[in-house]
Amino acid sequence: MATDLLSLRDTLLRPLTTFRASFTFLTRLPVGGFPYPPVVWSWISVWFPWVGLLLGASYALLWAGLASLYSPLIVALLVVGFGLLVTGGFHEDGLADTADALGGGYSQDRVLTILKDSRIGVFGGLALIWSFSLRVGLYYVLQEQIVCALLLSQSLSRGVAPLHLAVLPYVTRGEAAKSRDTAQLDTQQLGCLMVSNLLLLMIGWLLGLSFGKLLSVAVLLVVLNALLSWRFRVRAGGLTGDFMGCAQQLSELTILLVLAAGL
Repeated sequence: MATDLLSLRDTLLRPLTTFRASFTFLTRLPVGGFPYPPVVWSWISVWFPWVGLLLGASYALLWAGLASLYSPLIVALLVVGFGLLVTGGFHEDGLADTADALGGGYSQDRVLTILKDSRIGVFGGLALIWSFSLRVGLYYVLQEQIVCALLLSQSLSRGVAPLHLAVLPYVTRGEAAKSRDTAQLDTQQLGCLMVSNLLLLMIGWLLGLSFGKLLSVAVLLVVLNALLSWRFRVRAGGLTGDFMGCAQQLSELTILLVLAAGL
């Protein structure tokens, strides 16, 4: 009986536990909870967009607190720096490693070898400089609608990246792969992510974005990530954690670019 009650308690608390674990995975925030069993890690991706929404909200609060003290350019730089501090540059690392691997690898084995290398090469360095510069510039341009821009770009980009698991096999080898326990997406998890992404688009509409803007965001994210999935399959035979980080970064910038168009 006691064992059955404990099992029931774990089942009822699993959504809360997976939400907590998703913060552990995506951020450096000390939420605790270790050790998490594999069944928890396997479900954390469904919470990624909502972790992103809370991150975006924290960035927006920081922007509001600094806006009266500094110029918008300085505030944009500080907000980007704060994001790197909170997340530990988790997705940026994926962008840099992907740029190095796809830029310098000429075979599947070589691509996977470069992805495992902790050093940053020329391609990775250039990708980071480009990403940081473009993000700061877009925040500056979007200062009048920065709350909506931060909420939507941080959340929706994290809701799109795991969708690659639905169409690509996970190819990272070895026990050192941080994402290995999360690298699955069954039909139920896919449905949760799709519903979350639709809800996030509705939040964008409630915050004042036009239907045309939201449709443009959705269409371009589909096109971008379809191209990325194709490229990942051709060059590496499938998906890695670094590739998902790259997809998040490029999706975030795409959302910001769509919102900034015409401003």
